[in-house]
Amino acid sequence: MFDLAFHVSNETKRPYYRQLYWFMRTEIEAGRIAVGTKLPSIRELAASLQTSKTTVESAYQQLLAEGYITSKSRTGFFSLAPEETFMAPSRKQTFTAQSSTNETACRIEIDFHPAHTDTSQFPTTTWRKLFNEVWNKMDNELLLFGDPLGEGGLRQQIAEYLQQSRGVRCTPDQIVIGSGLHSSIQLLSQLLNNDEKVLAMEDPGYIKARSWFNRLSVPVIPIELEDDGLSMEGLQRSQANLVYVTPSHQFPKGMVMSYTKRKQLLQWASAQNRIIIEDDYDGEFRYTEKPIPSLQGLDMNDTVVYIGTFSKSLSSALRMNYMVLPIQLLNRLMDLRLPLDPAVSRSLQAVMERFMKLGHWETHLRRMRRVYRRKHEVLVESLRAEFGSSIVLIGYGAGLHVSVTLVDHPWSEVELIESAESVGVRVYNFPPSREHADSHSPTLYLGFGGLTPEQIHDGVRRLREVWLQH
Repeated sequence: MFDLAFHVSNETKRPYYRQLYWFMRTEIEAGRIAVGTKLPSIRELAASLQTSKTTVESAYQQLLAEGYITSKSRTGFFSLAPEETFMAPSRKQTFTAQSSTNETACRIEIDFHPAHTDTSQFPTTTWRKLFNEVWNKMDNELLLFGDPLGEGGLRQQIAEYLQQSRGVRCTPDQIVIGSGLHSSIQLLSQLLNNDEKVLAMEDPGYIKARSWFNRLSVPVIPIELEDDGLSMEGLQRSQANLVYVTPSHQFPKGMVMSYTKRKQLLQWASAQNRIIIEDDYDGEFRYTEKPIPSLQGLDMNDTVVYIGTFSKSLSSALRMNYMVLPIQLLNRLMDLRLPLDPAVSRSLQAVMERFMKLGHWETHLRRMRRVYRRKHEVLVESLRAEFGSSIVLIGYGAGLHVSVTLVDHPWSEVELIESAESVGVRVYNFPPSREHADSHSPTLYLGFGGLTPEQIHDGVRRLREVWLQH
């Protein structure tokens, strides 16, 4: 155990728990808190700092969610290596739990990770055939650097697909192929004036995106959520000139932004030439209604940056996404002449182009919708059967995870997570960055993409056994 030399500052408006979070994050990144250090318990640290347990718990939840610390069942909290902090939480935590020599450590058998997908459905035979075709017909040109914005053929296929399926209005020239959301955010940061960047973001929202913006020195202002998405009143108060949203299936809560609010958001952007970043991370998957058209498709004033990915529908291992720039930012990109390199190999782009052009992409999407619809049904039905009126489900009917709120439950989210791990199940929380959550109704998130129907049902049964024992 170590003493935490932390002192609260009364000269800032930043909440106490955020100050504690930033202090511990900085200490971990700098190596002053060594890898594997056992941290004080919530009760011990609260007593040491003479603050509430809620304050310490909120700081720990943020560090857990961003991967700076890990929690071992019945053992406590431990720091992780700084270079590991952007690894998927499930990989870090599962490794820790499974490799621990502590006799009380519990092996995680069912992982409800919101980002996991069904890798058994990857079209291996088709992909291998197309890959061989590309290499067999490859000329020397494919061995050279290609267009830094992406191969023209693939950008053409993506433009056609987005127009047909998501209502996105763009030309292939507006599309930039990237190696993931972080590469898109990094490019955007270079296109936007440093003196002007103040970003508003849904709260709770995608923690990794917030971390990437923070690391690029972009101020991030959290905006509370309402039943139909981002609070427009909160956005107006924020004085931000950029906003990052997930309107088709808010991450992590899951609500869909209403048409009225979409129009209000577009008006907010066009009034003072502001920019909206629309992350359509799982827009292909809706199970109760037709897919909702993109926010970009409603934009008549060139204010929306649209970002999509192949990670949820095909494979995250491809490290391939795409961004549609509004004309104003495309022109700025051309003017700046940034020294860009292709983010994805030309051969991989060529395979993806053929996969889409020959109709395999649409076939694969239809199959994955059927697979995930069935898993979604099993999860929702199991939760309702096991928990009844003890829970409220939010944002179900789309995507690869559901939001589960336990009504009037005496345990905190951290306690619920630890109790789930004691029976071999991992669930997740994404705490808001501000202290406005209802402590008596903890909310957790269960993904279903990487599990079988049998595992889903078994996992929910185990959760009921430990969560409803109070």
